[in-house]
Amino acid sequence: MEAYIPLIVSALGGTILGPVLSKLMGGSGAMGIIGGILGGIGAHYGADAAGAGQMLGSTPMMIHIQNFLEGGIGGGILGLIAGAVSKQR
Repeated sequence: MEAYIPLIVSALGGTILGPVLSKLMGGSGAMGIIGGILGGIGAHYGADAAGAGQMLGSTPMMIHIQNFLEGGIGGGILGLIAGAVSKQR
């Protein structure tokens, strides 16, 4: 279960921050949630693959905050793209 906590925190960050960033950049809020979840998990795996490591610190709280922010950024980007695609229809 402990291995899934970073993924859950990233998905939570994407779910919360994804629609907010998507709305601020002109996307749709509903698609921002779906894009937030997927983008949050994708950003977490992408940061691990890129070797980003622990940029905010090595304490457990800072690791969770970094996972949350990674999810929020990835969710915002994917939410914006999903919102823009759904607006064109």
